[in-house]
Amino acid sequence: MGFFNKVILLGNVTRNPEVRYIPGNGTAVGRFGLAVNRRYKSGNETKDEVCYIDIVAFSKLGEFCGEFLTKGLSVLVEGRLSYRTWEQDGVKKSKHEVVAENIQLVWKKDRSDVNDIVEESYDSTEINEEDIPF
Repeated sequence: MGFFNKVILLGNVTRNPEVRYIPGNGTAVGRFGLAVNRRYKSGNETKDEVCYIDIVAFSKLGEFCGEFLTKGLSVLVEGRLSYRTWEQDGVKKSKHEVVAENIQLVWKKDRSDVNDIVEESYDSTEINEEDIPF
């Protein structure tokens, strides 16, 4: 049996991306939050549920995040689910996050600056997560 790890999310950026560079090789690492909404019916009532997800992007895609993404912007993120562990102040910590492989800007119809769309696509470069000091 094979394995498949693919995530596709459409949501809104919840915080401006933070871009850092890995010491030694200078690879860009961009991180931001994404809010994904789900609307569903419960009886006669319509309910909304929000899921907050941490996104990480490497290399040119990480630089793209810092240059073009801002809080509130709608984006489509394609990537893979990753489980990361680290130690902070003697305490072991862990979390799931999505490692982005492609990010597309999604413009709403009411945007007047639609002609200024950035249409470049940046692919992620595979990075060993143990090389990331943060």
